[in-house]
Amino acid sequence: MKPFRAPGWLTGTAIAAVAAVNLAGLWGIAVARQGAIDEARRGFGVEVTSRATALESRLSGVRADLAFLGGSPTVARLGGDAEARLLRQSALLLFMRSRIEVVRIVVRSADGEVLAHVVRRGGVPILSVSPSPTGEEGAAVDPSRARLTANLPREEEATLAGGVTIETEVEPSALLDDVAGGPEALRTCILSDATGAVLARRRALPRPDDAPGGREVQAQAPVRAEGWSLPGPLVLACSQPEGTVVGLAEPVWARYRTTFALNTGVMVLALLLGGLGVQQARRRARLEARAAEESRVRELERQLFHAERLTTVGRLAAGIAHEINNPLEGMSNYLTLARDALGRGDTEAAERHLSSVRQGLERAAGIVRQVLAHADPAKAPKTPLDLNGVLRETEEFVRSRREFGHIRFDLDLADGELLVRGSPVMLGQVAVNLILNACEVQPAKGEVRVSSRGEGEHVVVDFADRGPGIAEADRPRVFEPFFSTRESTGLGLSICHTIVQQHEGELTVHARDGGGSLFRMKLPALTDGAGGDGAEAPVS
Repeated sequence: MKPFRAPGWLTGTAIAAVAAVNLAGLWGIAVARQGAIDEARRGFGVEVTSRATALESRLSGVRADLAFLGGSPTVARLGGDAEARLLRQSALLLFMRSRIEVVRIVVRSADGEVLAHVVRRGGVPILSVSPSPTGEEGAAVDPSRARLTANLPREEEATLAGGVTIETEVEPSALLDDVAGGPEALRTCILSDATGAVLARRRALPRPDDAPGGREVQAQAPVRAEGWSLPGPLVLACSQPEGTVVGLAEPVWARYRTTFALNTGVMVLALLLGGLGVQQARRRARLEARAAEESRVRELERQLFHAERLTTVGRLAAGIAHEINNPLEGMSNYLTLARDALGRGDTEAAERHLSSVRQGLERAAGIVRQVLAHADPAKAPKTPLDLNGVLRETEEFVRSRREFGHIRFDLDLADGELLVRGSPVMLGQVAVNLILNACEVQPAKGEVRVSSRGEGEHVVVDFADRGPGIAEADRPRVFEPFFSTRESTGLGLSICHTIVQQHEGELTVHARDGGGSLFRMKLPALTDGAGGDGAEAPVS
């Protein structure tokens, strides 16, 4: 099975494409909303301009209506009798009722005589009783501010009927309220002259959704006031909270709001799923690579374990060859003696010699079976055995090897039998490895001491040497596979530890008093009646 390959750049490109498409959609929606907002702001400026035009029309209309009124016989003949004069002054009152921004009208004759004087008080036009107006009468007059007045006719205009002149004054605030469209239309409007002097100001009531201290949108437009007393052009400046102006674009924004939310959600979900997919793919690739590596390591461990066991068999065979040679030499001698006895006709002596030959054959066969069992120890069954016997045989085998002639062996076994349930071949392998290791690390005239004892429900065996010992920092790792302080494979002690664990025991290492190391094997003791003659399943 080929390992799974992460999508790499292809997945990254797909995620980038999804993100780019969604970002383009979001950008388009944002641009459309900003365009609607800009259009609403332009609309606000157009509205202010239209109101300035309406203001111009109101001022021009006042002058045009007064010029028409001044040219009519009604105003030109104000100088008749009292009844006729009162009737003609009523025409001026009616004019002021239709023009709420006009607060004063004075009609003079050609020689300057006041023919009529109409003012507005309390919002109601009335005839003034003052025979000679000073220009400071009327409810709209405030000496502290500039006045917006006009005289008809001007020098370049034709004279009115009867040579009369008309002087009029308008209230800028009333004029501004009339064209502003009520308090709900605009936030704040200011009417000022060309010098910047404020003529009128109108503030709308604050809206509940207006943020205090927020940004405002401003616009202004000129107001031509030809024929009026203040220098022109006048300026109409209006401002409104930005939220109110932007609210004009709300219908356009509401059209895209659901699309905006869904698009954002899809983009976030796509990025999350894409990132999760890449993460899972990389995680799967790492797991498969790790599994392949672990499988390879396990195979190498199996091969090394097998090689170590074969090495142990080789070491055993090198010593066992000497053991096999002894019975072979004895068998050869006994066969010679049996032949000589037969030659003399002593059949009884020949039979005794052949019996000795048979014993030698059985001994050699037993040694061969032991070697074969070491070659495949997993098939060795667990049976009740005397651990002291295994230790004696192992110690005698290692002692017989010439290369360890300089080592002093001390065997201190418990009295009687130490019964355990296990494989004599596998436990013999543990004893051989531990004793051989103890011998190989010894300098000249070294010492190996093997002792056994019973401790409650356990049997304890100590393998002690007088070698350099094992550093305290290395003791926790001494039974790990491939760990070695002697440039070996590092599998011998690991195999011994595994075999002891398979026998439900434990193998530990300690520092020996006086120098050296002490390996302690602890196995469950076989109590009376716990044994059996039947063989158990092989140990894996």
